[in-house]
This record gives sequence, structure tokens and C-alpha cells, in this order.
Amino acid sequence: MNFSPTVLGTPTANKLALTATTPVLEVGRDRLTRGQLAAVGCYNFIAATRLTGILRTELEGVTSLRQLFDKVSPTDLALPRIGAVSLAVLGAAWEVKGIGGDNPLEAWVRHHASAQDGRKEVVTFFTVKARHAAEEARQKQADRAARRKKTPDPIPA
Repeated sequence: MNFSPTVLGTPTANKLALTATTPVLEVGRDRLTRGQLAAVGCYNFIAATRLTGILRTELEGVTSLRQLFDKVSPTDLALPRIGAVSLAVLGAAWEVKGIGGDNPLEAWVRHHASAQDGRKEVVTFFTVKARHAAEEARQKQADRAARRKKTPDPIPA
């Protein structure tokens, strides 16, 4: 795209040119630009930027999109602020990198479903997050019950 400095002004033209080449999604050493994501039909650049930040803080040890696909399960990504649009961006990123075949999101879910429970069932991310939240609630309740049992009864006076 020609960002005409004569018409737009040099600072604006330079900023637009820089925006076009700056990575919008970063996962470890993998960096994807708007153009790369757009090439596979992904235009959710704000979601890509947010996903970068969340992955950077929550999954510090992830070094690449390949490692994310292989080692991080959908349940591990059932985090606040990650939803279906974020997963769509992630699927597009895998598509750009050629990870996961023709349908990388389903391949990712199947890969981790079979590793966790022997099933290759594909469920929506909403279902994954709901199951994860329910399991966390059960665990908190069990922890509270265990703490109550450990608390000694008061000695009568």
C-alpha cells in the first residue's frame, strides 16, 4: 500500500507503514503481522494484541506457536479474557504457520482431549471454560471442607 507522505504527511505515512509491518500477535519467538493474519481471513487485530499480552503473562514458558499447540491444552487456556474470538485468532496463527492441518483448532482440541481422557470429542470453548470453572469451584469447596476438618474444636471452659 502506498502511504503518500505528500497527501497524508510524513509522520502519518510513517506511522501507517510501521503499523503494517509491526507484529500484532507474538507467541514466544513467533511474530505475526496484520498482513499475515489477514492472508488467512483474520482481521481481529485487537484480539490478537490482547492475546499476546495474556499469553505473555499467563504462559511465560511458551516459546512458539508449535509449542502452544503441542503442550497447552484448551483447559489451560480457559483464562479470564480469553474467549472464542481469541481462539479464532490463535487458529488463524496456526494456519499461517501450517500447524494443525486444514482445521487447526479442531486438531488442537482432539490432540489434547485424547491425551487427557482418551476421548476425541470436540466441544465448544464455552463448554471447556464452563467445565473448568465448575472444577475450580468443586476444588475450592473441597479445600474449604478440608480446612474446616483441620480446625480443632474449641475447648469448652
